[in-house]
Amino acid sequence: MLSKSWCLKNRDIRLPKKMSYVQNGAVLNDRYKIDNYVGDWNGERFFYARDLQVDKPVILKAFDPEDPRIDAHIELFKECGGLQGIPTFVDHFTTLGSEFIAHSHTGIRLQGILNDRLFHISKENTIRIGYRLFRIIQSTHLKGFLHRDIRPLTIMFDVAQNGELCVNLSYFGHATRIYAPSLNNPVFLQPFHSLNVTRGEIYTRIDDYLSIVFVMLTCQTVNPFHFNTNRHLTALEKKENFHANPYAALTPETMWLGDLYLQLEEMRADRISHLQAMTAVRRAIPGFDPQSAITYHYDAENGHLLID
Repeated sequence: MLSKSWCLKNRDIRLPKKMSYVQNGAVLNDRYKIDNYVGDWNGERFFYARDLQVDKPVILKAFDPEDPRIDAHIELFKECGGLQGIPTFVDHFTTLGSEFIAHSHTGIRLQGILNDRLFHISKENTIRIGYRLFRIIQSTHLKGFLHRDIRPLTIMFDVAQNGELCVNLSYFGHATRIYAPSLNNPVFLQPFHSLNVTRGEIYTRIDDYLSIVFVMLTCQTVNPFHFNTNRHLTALEKKENFHANPYAALTPETMWLGDLYLQLEEMRADRISHLQAMTAVRRAIPGFDPQSAITYHYDAENGHLLID
């Protein structure tokens, strides 16, 4: 269940009502066979399942029937689903006293990949990952949506049929229309949100891009906002210190991420253009093409993925 440290307030969230236990192997809506229960996050109940009509894996999300985000989820998936890096909407149905949304699900979470390795991801692959995430977010912004929850747990990697490693987003519990009313903007205390968001200010497009920069820092094992880093400081104080001088928290090999952070923050004062954001990440490492393929090692037998 969502902890109080995750957010101070969120008028969007309604925790799901007690739902009957769904046993592994049960079939919902005569179509979705439950593989296993994943957990409850942000007022949503998650299940891994298999779509028996097409024999493919899906995520099932159960909502309280009165949850105001159901229509927003469906709207987002219908408008953005199938875009590069965004899951495909599959179904919406009611059963067991809950509203269910089904969407495609493939890949391995970035958080798991980072947990399995002793060393940081290479600088080259870090910028490749960041560029692809920028491109995905650019597409959702152009459709009129903010993601608002980009972090290693919501980023997936999947090996395509051509062997290329693809980057996807997997969770949209905080997604909303751009320029949503202030009442729909929770106060996040999460390490991957910007200073402005941590202060409770209106979430904007630039904040999605800044979350990606913080993910890139984590890929480089630089974690200035981690709970165990400067534990005497609050989440807000850590963000304020970083914002005042990002280079103080960086290693010599990651100074370029400080440059990227400051460039994006400078765009906040102006009306950000997607071209500006994409140009900033493309030029983060002079002479390097971030569109080049991510290098990796994948063991299909045990599902272990190592990004160089």
